[in-house]
Amino acid sequence: MQRLFFVGLMVAGFSAGAAVPPELQKFEIVKPTPEWAGERIKLPPGFAPKLGLKGIEEILFAPGMFKAEAKDFFMYVFLFALEGKPVLTAEVLRRELLIYYTGLSKARMNDPKMDVSKFTVKLEPVKENGVTPKEAMNVKSYRAEVVWLEPFTTKKMQTLHFELQAWQYKGSANQYLFVSASPQKPAAAIWKTMRGIRASVKLKPVK
Repeated sequence: MQRLFFVGLMVAGFSAGAAVPPELQKFEIVKPTPEWAGERIKLPPGFAPKLGLKGIEEILFAPGMFKAEAKDFFMYVFLFALEGKPVLTAEVLRRELLIYYTGLSKARMNDPKMDVSKFTVKLEPVKENGVTPKEAMNVKSYRAEVVWLEPFTTKKMQTLHFELQAWQYKGSANQYLFVSASPQKPAAAIWKTMRGIRASVKLKPVK
């Protein structure tokens, strides 16, 4: 009986963590090395106020994120914890990625009238793209390619490759989207590292 009671408390705690609004949720995301840097921002972000997704974003940057000569240049991952709507269909993801990266480029270049006519997003569902976090349900996988102007280091047009996984947790209408990004194609060795980060994601119970 005591064992069953303890298990019940654990399940109740996890469900409570999944059911609270995204901005109140906390996550465990394991860094590959201590040099990976993270931050947390509110969605929609200030640089893309027209983004239709609401919640929070947890970001981890590779050590060489802003070093053009580094092997892990512009390699990073982010987790969106989102409200239940809009549902993360392929079309919604394609549209929101374009809004996000267009807004980020304009803001960092300090040019709201910048020509973004060459910015594109290609996105397609795939059967799977590797490991998923424990407790994740209704998992959907995608690959994408974003062409944009990289505004931090090179200030030149760049093609970014993406792996995306969307999922939910039991007892919650919230949605979760994990995105891995790099100029290197998904066959490169660095993607194994980013998939490992994705697999480590855990939603912490609310105390």
